[in-house]
Amino acid sequence: VWTPFADIDGENISAMIRLNMAHTVMLFEQEIIPREEAVLILKALVEFEDNVDSFVFDPKKGDLFLNVEAYVIERTGREIGGKMHLGRGRVDLIGALMRQKVRKNLSRLLTAIMALRVVLLERAEESADAVMPAYTHLQPAQVTTFGHYLAAFYDVTTRDMNRLLAAFEATNLSPLGAAASLGTSWPLNRERVAALVGFSAVIENVKDAGHNYDWMPEAIAAAAIHMNNLARIASDLYIWCTNEFALVEIDSAYAAGSSILPQKKNPYSLEMIKARTGEVSAAFATVLEILKGDTGGTAFDIKLTGPQVANNALSHVADMVLLMTPILKTLHLNRERMLSTAGDAFTTAVSLADRMVQTGLSFRTAHLIVGTLVKLAVERKLGYRDVNCALLNEAAQQVVGHDVDIDDAAITAALDPRGFITRGSGDGGPAPDEARTMLTNRRTVNKEMEKRLQAVLAPVEDAEKMLRAAVGDLTK
Repeated sequence: VWTPFADIDGENISAMIRLNMAHTVMLFEQEIIPREEAVLILKALVEFEDNVDSFVFDPKKGDLFLNVEAYVIERTGREIGGKMHLGRGRVDLIGALMRQKVRKNLSRLLTAIMALRVVLLERAEESADAVMPAYTHLQPAQVTTFGHYLAAFYDVTTRDMNRLLAAFEATNLSPLGAAASLGTSWPLNRERVAALVGFSAVIENVKDAGHNYDWMPEAIAAAAIHMNNLARIASDLYIWCTNEFALVEIDSAYAAGSSILPQKKNPYSLEMIKARTGEVSAAFATVLEILKGDTGGTAFDIKLTGPQVANNALSHVADMVLLMTPILKTLHLNRERMLSTAGDAFTTAVSLADRMVQTGLSFRTAHLIVGTLVKLAVERKLGYRDVNCALLNEAAQQVVGHDVDIDDAAITAALDPRGFITRGSGDGGPAPDEARTMLTNRRTVNKEMEKRLQAVLAPVEDAEKMLRAAVGDLTK
C-alpha cells in the first residue's frame, strides 16, 4: 500500500523536504518551538536534501512524510524532531504535495504553449499571402490563406491559455494548516507557509482545504481541451501532407521511412499527437471517476492514482506542444500547389453569386443559377477557368428564363482565387492586409499574455529564494 501511495521520486522527496522546512521556519517565527530546536530540524532537512539521491524508502516507517520525519528524528532525537509535525496532518501535507507537482506540470505546459504561439505568429505572418483551398466536410469550400488558418489557431491557443491559467490559479492554493481537515489549536501562520512554498493564497475553510480535489480535473480538462485543439491542426496537416493533397510537407526530422517501402515518408509525429489526445481525454474521465469515490474523508484511492493520472496527462500534453512547435516552424508550404488547387471544385462560386446580386437578382436566385452552372460545368468536365457568359446564361435560362447582365471579364474576376482573397477584406477576413493587421494586434495580445504568465509563475520562483533565505538566516 505505502510504496505506490508515496509516489517516490526525487521531485516529490525534495518537495516534501521544502514543505517541512517552510513549516519549521513558521513554527519558530510563531514561537511554537525555540530557535535551537528549529535549527537542528532545519540542519537535518538540509542534510537530507544534500543526500537525497541515496535515500531508500522504507514502507515499514509509513508513507513519504513519515520516512522524512524518521530521518530527522534519527539525527535530532524524538523530542526535537518529533515537533516538526506540530499543527499538521498528513491530509494537508499530501494535498500540498499533490498541488505542487500539478503546478509544476502546468507551468511547463503554459511555457511550452507560449513558445508555440510565437511560432504561430511568425509563420502566419510570412504565409498571409499563401492562397490555398479551405475545406468544410473535407470538401473544397472556399479560398483562404495558410496565414489566416494559423491565425485562427493562434486565437484558439489564447482561449486555451486563459483556461490553463485559471486552472493554475485554482491549483496554486494552499491547504497547509488544515491538519486533518478540521484545523488545529496551534497558532499557525498559514499565509507565511503558503508564501514560503509559492502558493498564491490559503484555502480558508479547513474542511474545503483538506478535501478539495476539484482543482485536479479542472487542470486536466483545460489541458485536454488544448490537446484536442492541437489534434485538430495535426489532423489537418496529416491530410494536407498526403500525396493526394500535397499542400504541405513535414520536415524529415519529424517523419520516418518505411522498413520495406523505400519511397515512404510517414508523418509519425502527427500520428503521435493525435493518439495522445485520446489518452488525455481518458485521463479526465478517469480522475472524475476516482474523485466521486471520496465520501468526505481523505480516501487513499484519490491520492494513490489521481495525482499520477493528472501529472502523466499534463506531461504528455506539454510533450506534444513541444513536438508541434518545431513541426510548424519547419513545415514546408507547397505554395504553387496551394494556389493551383485553390479555385478547383468552384470554391469561388459564391463570389460569382454575389456579383450577380449586384445586377438586381436576389441571392437565393443567384445561388440557384450558379449551382446550375457548376452542375453543367462538371458534366462537361469544365473548370472554373472555362466558365464564360454563354455557360452562365445557359444556367440562367434554366432557372429564371432569361440572360444575366455579366460579361466574361466580370465572371473571370469573380472566380479568380487571388481576387477572392483580396475581396475578403472585411473584419477578420483572409485578405493579406487584414490578416497582417490581425497579427499585429495579436502580437500585443501575446506580450500581455507573457506578462500575465510571468506574474503567475514569478511568486513560485521567488518563494524558493525566500525559503532558502529564511532557512539560511536560522542555520548560519
